[in-house]
Amino acid sequence: MSESRFQAIVNAKLITPRAIVDDGIVVIEGERIADCGPKRTVAIPEGAAIIDAGGRYVGPGFIDIHCHGGGGHWSWEEPNAFALAHLRHGTTGILPTLVYNQSREEMLAGVRTVLEARDGPYGPAMLGIHMEGPFINGKYGAVTSPIRPVDPDEYGELLALAGDFIKVWTFAPELPGQAEFAEAVSKYGIALSVGHSEADAETIFSFVRQGLRIGCHCTNASGTTPSPSRYGGTREVGVDEAVLVHDDIYAEVIPDALGIHVRPLMCRLIHKTKGTDKVIIITDAIDEAGLPAVPGDPYEDVRFIEGVGLSGSKLTMDRAVRNMMRHAGVGIVDAFAMASLNPAKALNLDREMGSLEKGKLANLVVVNESIEVERVLLRGEPVD
Repeated sequence: MSESRFQAIVNAKLITPRAIVDDGIVVIEGERIADCGPKRTVAIPEGAAIIDAGGRYVGPGFIDIHCHGGGGHWSWEEPNAFALAHLRHGTTGILPTLVYNQSREEMLAGVRTVLEARDGPYGPAMLGIHMEGPFINGKYGAVTSPIRPVDPDEYGELLALAGDFIKVWTFAPELPGQAEFAEAVSKYGIALSVGHSEADAETIFSFVRQGLRIGCHCTNASGTTPSPSRYGGTREVGVDEAVLVHDDIYAEVIPDALGIHVRPLMCRLIHKTKGTDKVIIITDAIDEAGLPAVPGDPYEDVRFIEGVGLSGSKLTMDRAVRNMMRHAGVGIVDAFAMASLNPAKALNLDREMGSLEKGKLANLVVVNESIEVERVLLRGEPVD
């Protein structure tokens, strides 16, 4: 950064939650946005370092609330290297996500590692932790052997260790002991996510008052519509349908290039049903995300395990946004809302990030029309 405490991004198309502002300017003071808007309305402080966006788009950095790894690293083993791998693709806020097939000891060790990494060089990008399990339904998931019953001692130990730094916790509401679990978690303001579950709609809705506000990777390991139906030739309501119909629940979507996790038409249906304001783009990325493509790999950005099947993606958020635009037929404004503002709202962090607004953190990304990342700022500092 220059000696001046100000920077100004000029000649930019600003991506706001509702529209594109042509020929816009963003003024940054230290870590925060001091002003932004059309050129005619924004004064550039004397001595500010000028960044010419070259007519490209400037928007809020992406926020990935469901991500296991990247750059060859697992999030719970090398959190800072993992965060940097995704920062380079425009993700300025990320939740290192532990997985349900870890043992109790492995989960505790992973949480400790992430907590210690907060003081590292890319700690500011790590907004919290997502616990994907272990209290999920053993019928649903790629590798399910360590899944275990709801244990007050285990979740009590995790809460005592990490508290409200746990931002999202995925669970199966139909399992015994979940009411007590949800009550304990709610005291920390943690967002509950229904996933790897076959709960009925009534059970899911009963947890909304305790913080259930996310549908975990919709149409993936999300149960099936109950069968046989109560009435021949009809369809019951499953987890995905319950998520789609409830106004207070966000729908996570993994938009890989070939529509393997979520069929392109299903992406369109989810967006049409929930609306832009209630869809969250995620990667569900594994350690291989962000690495060069493997020659001859027919699946491009997903992983298949022999004998198991589909198990995570190799997505980064820039690619996921690009795919969502194509699959759902949405423009860049809606895509950025689903990748930035909506996850910030789900985490109750939208006062600090998620959109271009005066006073928010200067977590910014510069992209071209193809959502190829050209520049990233984390709290006003350029990411190498």
